[in-house]
Amino acid sequence: MTKKELRERCEFIRSGIPAEEKIILDRLIERNLFEWPVFQKTKYFSCYISFRSEIDTNSIMEKAIDMGKTVVVPKINTGTKKMNFYIINDTKNCLTEGAYGILEPLDSCKEADYGKLDLIIAPGLAFTLRGGRLGYGGGYYDRFLGSHSNMHSCVLTYDCLILDSLPVKENDIPVDYLISESGVKVTENERHGRRV
Repeated sequence: MTKKELRERCEFIRSGIPAEEKIILDRLIERNLFEWPVFQKTKYFSCYISFRSEIDTNSIMEKAIDMGKTVVVPKINTGTKKMNFYIINDTKNCLTEGAYGILEPLDSCKEADYGKLDLIIAPGLAFTLRGGRLGYGGGYYDRFLGSHSNMHSCVLTYDCLILDSLPVKENDIPVDYLISESGVKVTENERHGRRV
């Protein structure tokens, strides 16, 4: 199966989760994130803005802001293929539609201080316990994770999208933790201290 076919299959599986079940699963994932000691210690983190059938991150960002954490979100420059992060103070007034129809921070938002980032919450379609991540094909997060390998990285996922293997390449950067409805899973990437 090609990466394109696998992306389509995983999107189909994720989109097929009934709305009521998705709400329950998303809340369990959120609870597991907030109970995770690494996240509890985190003061400054990046989070993707959920789109389509992705796990809802709006509630996560709002609660984190209310707790006094600094939340930074991505903005894509499709011309340079670069992704930068900007601080938001809320999810209602700081975002506008950007590249690919995904909400992005307003131009008035202040760029993140990357030296302060404790944690990167990356998006994706499917994952492995080795830290493999099947993204959407743009390579934005792989490039960012590759140039910020000293930071913890995690993903939010449904258990049904944790697979035995993925067709990963050398430039596909693994993540350290998977946060699902059943708990926090430490990947082999983190267990072996591999920082690529």
